[in-house]
Amino acid sequence: MSGILIFEISMILVSVGIWFYMKKNNYKNILQKMLVLFIAVLLFEIMSEPMWRNFLLHRWTFIYHDVSWIITLGWVNIFMVSMLLVDKLFSKYTEKAKFWLYLLFVTIITTPIEVILLNTGIRGYDAVLTSTMTGITIPFTSAPIEIIMVIPIIAALIIPFYKIMLNLFKLD
Repeated sequence: MSGILIFEISMILVSVGIWFYMKKNNYKNILQKMLVLFIAVLLFEIMSEPMWRNFLLHRWTFIYHDVSWIITLGWVNIFMVSMLLVDKLFSKYTEKAKFWLYLLFVTIITTPIEVILLNTGIRGYDAVLTSTMTGITIPFTSAPIEIIMVIPIIAALIIPFYKIMLNLFKLD
């Protein structure tokens, strides 16, 4: 089995694991919450698709041009784990404080994963994007420093969308 197929299957298994964890801990509307988060990430992926390139993934993982539901699912896993951790570890904090912690956790979890995806050739950036980068890399990697700034910006768009949709559809 190829490393790419292992990566693809692991994204599915992590999602199933998160679902089972949430089920075991009596979270409500788990599938709906994951679906709302999937839609939030997918909308962002579609809108930003010209900036990123996904390589080496199997054809069955793509749903629109260069948008892979496996990569989207990976983002969903990162967001869900970050929110579960923050909500559990910092339950007494205000929503405002939790929001900043969500951004921090998403950034801490995503940065090394993005570095791995870049180093393995699964992920790449379009020339339009790389032409605007500083050329500074994250120490001990070949990944651009900009990802440390971009990840919280992406999260700052997705998390409020997710939270508003949960509230709107009364899924909390």
